[in-house]
Amino acid sequence: MKGFRIPLFLFLTLSNTILSQTLVEPNQNFLWESFSFQFPEPVVVKMESTSQKKLTVYPAKRDGFFMVVRILPWGEPMPDKNLWVDSVFQKPINPKRSERSILGKTFQVFEADQIRNQNALRNQVWIRLNEKPYLWIWLQWKSDRKDLTAFFESNLFLSL
Repeated sequence: MKGFRIPLFLFLTLSNTILSQTLVEPNQNFLWESFSFQFPEPVVVKMESTSQKKLTVYPAKRDGFFMVVRILPWGEPMPDKNLWVDSVFQKPINPKRSERSILGKTFQVFEADQIRNQNALRNQVWIRLNEKPYLWIWLQWKSDRKDLTAFFESNLFLSL
């Protein structure tokens, strides 16, 4: 009798599974792993099980932004933090890099404007590599949504 074999499509399905989807109301603390987030409007939060722990956030009622959060699997900090930035920013306009400290947690923040599909977009990539678990957050929102600009640029989404 030959060994049991799992078909490739079944293995891929099991290794990239959506664990849950949740509706989160505005200004409600949403806990994921050891992190707490808040959102400016009702959102759908999708948790996935992949090789990296991943959280994806979409607006529930109207278009305007999305957010992807990943816990990075490295045992040591990455020397080239620009690797993640380059994977997000395509033809960035006015790119900036800064360091922000929120409740004692330090993040490298990369920001840039972009034009995609005829939409003017703001992007931020937040990277925390100085403390485990290492964290990567990508925020993207439409530039004409000034309410979102004020919310995300004031760090209100992070209630660590």
